[in-house]
Formats: sequence, C-alpha cells, structure tokens
Amino acid sequence: MDPKIESYLDLLFKWNRVYRLTAFETREEAMALGAVPSLAIAQDLPQGARVLDVGSGGGFPAAPLAIARPDLQWVLTEPSLQKAAFLREVAALLGLSFRVEARTVEVVLREAPQQWEAITVRGVRLRHGIVKSLAGALAPGGLLAIWTGGEREEHYARWAAEAGLAVEERLLPTRPPVPLLLCRVPRGTLTLDSAEQAAEKP
Repeated sequence: MDPKIESYLDLLFKWNRVYRLTAFETREEAMALGAVPSLAIAQDLPQGARVLDVGSGGGFPAAPLAIARPDLQWVLTEPSLQKAAFLREVAALLGLSFRVEARTVEVVLREAPQQWEAITVRGVRLRHGIVKSLAGALAPGGLLAIWTGGEREEHYARWAAEAGLAVEERLLPTRPPVPLLLCRVPRGTLTLDSAEQAAEKP
C-alpha cells in the first residue's frame, strides 16, 4: 500500500478526534473497508479523466484514488465547511491535485455544468432526481461508481438503468463484502443532456 495512504489515514484519525469525519473506529477498519474498496475502480478510470466526487466527507473514495492515480483531475464536493477544510489539508500536505468545492453537488452541477469521465459516490443517500442528474453529467462512455448496500443498491441500480446507463454490480471481497455499482454511458450513445438538446431541435 502506498505510504501516502498511511499518511492520509493519520490525518483522518487526527481530525476525527474533533470532527466526526468517518464512522470507522480503527485504522485497520478504515484501510480494509475504506481505502481498499476505494481502489477497486483504479483501473476502470481512463488516463487523465475528470472525476467528480459527491459528498466527499472524510475522503473515501477520492483520497485513496487520487493517491493511486495522480493523473486524474478531481473535483470534490463537500458542503460541510469543516470536512472541506480537512480535504484541503489532505491535498496540501500530501501533494494531491484535487479541488474542493464547499457546496452541494446539485449547486456545482447547476452553476458549473460540464461533462465528467467519471463520478464517484460513497456514503451519500441519493434521490432519484440526483441519480438522473449525475447520469446526465457523464461524458460518452463515462462511469458513475456508487459504493452502497442494502435496499438502496436495488434502488440506485434501477434508477441508473432508467437514466440510460448500463449497470454492472460487483461485490468486493472485503469482510464484510462491499457492494459496488458501476453504471456506464454506453459508448456510441449521446449523454442524456445531449439527447434532450437534440430532441428539442426542429
């Protein structure tokens, strides 16, 4: 494991004494159920991809992935000012090139619309509407990765499919296993926003 991930966990638990950044109780748990599952998509992301992380909180999955894949261009959305400050310190101290937006993802999508090669979500309850919005913000061939579980997994998979994404379900071999949804814009198809714009043309 990269020593920078160990340093990230040091910072996480240092800040966790004051701010509740993570529910993980020990470094071992954070490594096994936080960092390792985060890295499960490291090979699924294209070189130099623009990646949007939703509700970044304590930094999973963005921080481990940014360490493992320094070529990626990250924007982290985290409306909590304390958590956003933590994420900025992680970036500064570990030399990571992600930008932190202390705003909700809904505001970022509305005020700075662009297409993303990947969007990551962990530890955030998603509504049907935001799943559709995230799908519409993906570039052709883009990936929406959701670490989830329980009945929410079924809801998210159905909503992503309704939004036109091809859904693959993985069960990561951790203890306990962590469910991961990989939802892709099929290559050769328009994104949702592009399709809607095309439909509006006479």
